[in-house]
Amino acid sequence: MGSAMFLFGGFCVVIVFLALGDLVSTKTRGILPSIFVISLLFLMGYWSGLMPLDIVERVGLGTPLANFAMSLLVVWMGSMISTRRLAAEWRSIVISAAGLAGMVAFLLIFGRMTIGWETVVVATPPLTGGPVAATMMAQAAAERGFSNLAVLATVIYVFQGFVGYPLAAWCLRMEGRRLLEIRETDPLLLQILPDENESEQELPFFELFAKLQHATHTAPFIHIAVTSVVAFAAEACSALMKTAFDHTLHPLVLCFLFGCLAARLGIIARRPMARTGSFGFLVIVITAYIMGVLAGATPRMVLASAPALVITIGIGTAGLVCFSAASGRFLGYSIPMAVALSLTALFGFPPNFLLVDEAARHLSASFEEYDFLVRRMLPQMLVGGFVTVMIASILVATLFVKILG
Repeated sequence: MGSAMFLFGGFCVVIVFLALGDLVSTKTRGILPSIFVISLLFLMGYWSGLMPLDIVERVGLGTPLANFAMSLLVVWMGSMISTRRLAAEWRSIVISAAGLAGMVAFLLIFGRMTIGWETVVVATPPLTGGPVAATMMAQAAAERGFSNLAVLATVIYVFQGFVGYPLAAWCLRMEGRRLLEIRETDPLLLQILPDENESEQELPFFELFAKLQHATHTAPFIHIAVTSVVAFAAEACSALMKTAFDHTLHPLVLCFLFGCLAARLGIIARRPMARTGSFGFLVIVITAYIMGVLAGATPRMVLASAPALVITIGIGTAGLVCFSAASGRFLGYSIPMAVALSLTALFGFPPNFLLVDEAARHLSASFEEYDFLVRRMLPQMLVGGFVTVMIASILVATLFVKILG
């Protein structure tokens, strides 16, 4: 009985923290993004000792469920985007790559002058992406006797979002206001990008699936089952590629592509999770999982790494902003959108989705406006996150491990 009460109480604490983040974000109109506030609450809970470091795992919101939720959510996102729109996102890839190039260049030039060569080499890859790059550099530094730098790699991965969240939220709000103004005054300008509904209809590749999608708008199990099968196919394809070629695309990248293709063929409906009422729970699972990462950084670790942490994130972010803004203007993107999609290097998926969703909710006065903003901003943010966190960061880490020698 006591154990059950603890689990239920712990789950309630997690949910209350998420709700407080939403409340603060709503009251500040998104100036303080909810994920930023939630991160602070969890960090205070961990450091004060009032909350177990493994609370997310203990209440059942840990890695297995989070991986499943992320796969379903990414398939859902892919289903929102037409194949024509996806092909048009090559500019987002170029801008993301330019932002990372600027980050690396600034750190190699200016960072080396302030914090030293070895520190820059270890700190740069974690800043360009997610946990894989951070783990690679932490292990490489530890193997070469740089134990303090191994800690720095971990701390950068944990704390870079505290800079990325508010900056990206601010950029997305600026872009959202710009898009809504154009929508009202000169909607023809929005046709620079392919319209999601323009001349693209689902192709009923499997007639049975097509009939199920149109006949079961209120049958959540069928939509979840079909989406799960598509996600499993993407995960299996990633594993087979790894076995056959010793190289593979990240499973979430394939989930996104499979979702886009499955919706195009009529295998799944557009936005299937919205038809099941399960979307909110998936977001809860994923957000709680992100907060579990913060448990890995102790106050002692942060204090010991603070100077290098501040300098690395500051110089790296400055380079990213400068290069992404310049490349974005050259390729026809607004500066806020170009900077926002490059900032996904500091947090990746799923925060990139959560920030778009939050900005759209705060700026829109109707579901039509919300849907319009999500469809316009989410593809760039998703592509930016996939390029930076899941592909480029690993390439950068592989190179820098060799440089560390």
